[in-house]
Amino acid sequence: MVGWSAGRLVGWSAEEFTALQVPFAGRGRRTEEYLAAMRTLWAEDPASFTGEFTRFDAIRVNPKPLRGSRLPVVFGGNSDAALRRAVTLADGWYGFNVPAADVPARVAVLADECARHGRDFEELTVAVALSDGTPEHLPALGAAGISELVVGAPPSAPDEADTWAAELARTWIRPRK
Repeated sequence: MVGWSAGRLVGWSAEEFTALQVPFAGRGRRTEEYLAAMRTLWAEDPASFTGEFTRFDAIRVNPKPLRGSRLPVVFGGNSDAALRRAVTLADGWYGFNVPAADVPARVAVLADECARHGRDFEELTVAVALSDGTPEHLPALGAAGISELVVGAPPSAPDEADTWAAELARTWIRPRK
């Protein structure tokens, strides 16, 4: 469930959980607890924590985050539960493989959760990777409150990177008039 990728904690697929022999069911609860444990480690010295999935007593972990005990956390996922977690536990939301037509509704749920939990929507980073994005979607995405857009995954073969980057540039960068 837990791994590092480019400075990001990742883990979402059933296969990842199976490989680590961790039950896929209850992953949200487990993730919430792991985040609470990490924030305890970042903030306290020595740190103690007792939960359902992890516990430690009077330990020290160094180095501590440069920004103090509050590292930015972004929760991914498109379900209502994922959006609720983003609002109650994190600094942002990342929607992955979302159809452009669905973005306003997902962001509306996110905004409703902010209102329900007394959180300012403007405090959140709101990012999406569209399943069908084109530059024509940009005005509607901006109006919906999207602050970051992911426009493609790089190819697995390094020798295809130049072609991939050139195609992204042709699609997404418009010449100035």
